[in-house]
Amino acid sequence: MSSPSVSDVSFQQQAVPQTVTLGWTLRRAALGIGILLASVALGAWLMHASIETDGNSPPVHGEYAVSPE
Repeated sequence: MSSPSVSDVSFQQQAVPQTVTLGWTLRRAALGIGILLASVALGAWLMHASIETDGNSPPVHGEYAVSPE
């Protein structure tokens, strides 16, 4: 029995490159958008939480709020 030659071994180790499918691309895009949205939401929440209100300021009313007069 003869051992495989060098050219036979290197030919067997080469793999056919896989093509990117549409499903893989859509899943990767959805994951990226989800991570982006989570990062932006977390950043906005942290920025909002870092605002300290002054105890001496009056309560803020909306534009259409009825003033208690």
